[in-house]
Amino acid sequence: MAAPPPPPAPPAPLAPPTRPKRPAPSGPDDAATRLQRWYRAVARRRSFMVIVNRARRRRKFLEERRRVAQRVCSAEAAIEEIRERLAMPSGHRLVGKWQEASKAEAATQVQSRWRSVRAKKKLVKLVGEQRYQEAIRKIQVFIRRRRQRQQQSPLVRTAVENPFWRPIQEERVRAIENSIVEKRKQWSSVTGRGLSTEQLKMQATAEYERFQQGVGRWHYDVWQTLLERAQAQRIIEAMEGRSFSNPPPYGVCSAYLLREAGEKHQGRKQSVSQARDLGDTKDVGMGQSVYVESQTEEQEANELLFALESKLGYNFSLPEV
Repeated sequence: MAAPPPPPAPPAPLAPPTRPKRPAPSGPDDAATRLQRWYRAVARRRSFMVIVNRARRRRKFLEERRRVAQRVCSAEAAIEEIRERLAMPSGHRLVGKWQEASKAEAATQVQSRWRSVRAKKKLVKLVGEQRYQEAIRKIQVFIRRRRQRQQQSPLVRTAVENPFWRPIQEERVRAIENSIVEKRKQWSSVTGRGLSTEQLKMQATAEYERFQQGVGRWHYDVWQTLLERAQAQRIIEAMEGRSFSNPPPYGVCSAYLLREAGEKHQGRKQSVSQARDLGDTKDVGMGQSVYVESQTEEQEANELLFALESKLGYNFSLPEV
């Protein structure tokens, strides 16, 4: 049996094109010819650059000459206009007004140019600051997302800790089976409360169906309890030893605290509106501020006052003599 043909070799990579090398001169005549050609090429390039530089200098000279001519022409036109104004009655006043108007126009042009330059500088600075702030926000978002990905969610942790969502172990199933068998052996007509076998079967079936209907809710309640415990523990750990210099970490909050703060705010607004309706805040708007406690804050203050009174043994509500 003939051997299979070998696989085709992969194509060789294309080499970059190289400049072909010139052969060495065959003799002194060939070398002299090459030197002459090189010298002529260099001379042509030099002459071409001389022409280009001469044209550039000529253009610069013509532009300067044109500017001078424009200045001279404008000066002559101004002189003619001044001469015509001087020929008029009270011409010196007209000339003075014309000069003031020209100076004001020049000053306006300079001011507009300076304002445009300053506005451009401010725009460049503002754009740079906006880009800087945008970069800071992007970095913050990246760090927060990375920290959230690295930090395990309380939902996941409590779901893992939930015993009802773990796989059933064989040892536990065997133990439950043994307990059921033992209870079955201990059954008698006395423990059956005078019920027949069919009635006991129906009762057991009904109890089992009731258990199946509520087992999902029971599992969810256990998971919710574990979740609330984890959240409370996390908030307690976050709030311990916190101050203005050591703020709470990012992503830690409590719905209860938010609800309590909202209730305090609503109570304060109602108290302020009631005080305004009753006319107790007649000095508001005259540079004086009014502070009204909400009901929750008042209760907290009363509890603190009662605690101090119980510790000190003195009633602060008594009138001073």
